[in-house]
Amino acid sequence: MKRTLYLLAAASVATLAMATSVLADPPRALTVGQTTPGTLTATDAKSEDNSLYDDYTVQLSAGQGVEALMSSSAFDAFLHVGRGTGSSFEQLKTDDDSGGGTDARVRFAAPTAGVYTVRANALNAEMSGAYSLRLSAYTPPPAAVAKPIAFGATASGALAEGGPRLEDGDKLYDEYTFTAAAGDRVKIETASTQFDSIVQLGRMVAGSFESVKEDDDGAGDKNARVLAILETAGVYTVRVAGFDKDAKGAYTVALAKLPPPAPAPRPKTIRIGQVLRGEFTPTGPTFDEFRAYDFYTLSGRAGQTATIIMRSEFDAFLDVGVLSPGGFATLKSDDDSGGDTNAKIDFKFEQSGAVIIRVSPLHGGTVGSYTVTVE
Repeated sequence: MKRTLYLLAAASVATLAMATSVLADPPRALTVGQTTPGTLTATDAKSEDNSLYDDYTVQLSAGQGVEALMSSSAFDAFLHVGRGTGSSFEQLKTDDDSGGGTDARVRFAAPTAGVYTVRANALNAEMSGAYSLRLSAYTPPPAAVAKPIAFGATASGALAEGGPRLEDGDKLYDEYTFTAAAGDRVKIETASTQFDSIVQLGRMVAGSFESVKEDDDGAGDKNARVLAILETAGVYTVRVAGFDKDAKGAYTVALAKLPPPAPAPRPKTIRIGQVLRGEFTPTGPTFDEFRAYDFYTLSGRAGQTATIIMRSEFDAFLDVGVLSPGGFATLKSDDDSGGDTNAKIDFKFEQSGAVIIRVSPLHGGTVGSYTVTVE
């Protein structure tokens, strides 16, 4: 019985494969410099996710670069480049939206001479309609040459046309490297008056960049900041990039090693009606790795209500809680209820006693002065 079922299943798969091959149009030849119209219809071949596709073949020489651009106003385009056609297709590169909007773009350099396949695909199974496919010559940008940067140093650079570009978004970028020990606490900041910068921290693994952490606007305005505790010793790579493909201009990148966090602060007493001032510094205590904080003790009677307000020029954050053997335990939190960047908590004492107010900035690495008020 099992044998019979297996044979029936095998026959069904073979029948499905035959049906698919009958429905699929043979691949069309494409040449570099050609733009061809196409239409995905219900009679076209289907991928494993049931999305429709057309295959095109192109003869390339070793190292030859091409750019395939698939555009459609009818559906979200999805492009693949590989070897083989139909069910024997082996994907080498793919893209969804790099062509802008819902258009797909793949830039590809042939590792060896031969016939390659460009697969014009819809992103989802229910999509179909007209599209255009353009294949043009492409000269890959130069590879980035990493420059060393030391702890405590600030390097100057410039993103300029003709420089290396990231695969993600075709953005100009520069690379820097530094050596660190396991457990090092590092801060990387970029600054530019000419473009919106992004900073990426990562490691090169088998020739590919693997990101550890990245940031866009953490240093304020259009500048970026990454704060990280490095898990392993070795060489790390910093990438400075523009926010979009047109970003270019001069910038600086600074690398610093941060000291270990200071011990937890001793709670200060605050009473209803008081306004106390404080300041976060780079050497103060931190939680969540890099968020500075202070503690205040507030006492009250059962049923009493107090309004706690933290005001500052940075984005403030308030927690009300208690200290336990496991650390600070939050009872109530707030970010922006005080208006603008200020935080406010209305707190009711369920029983007589004391609670801890933890004041902090919303983002790690933020320093500056603040006030805390209890009304």
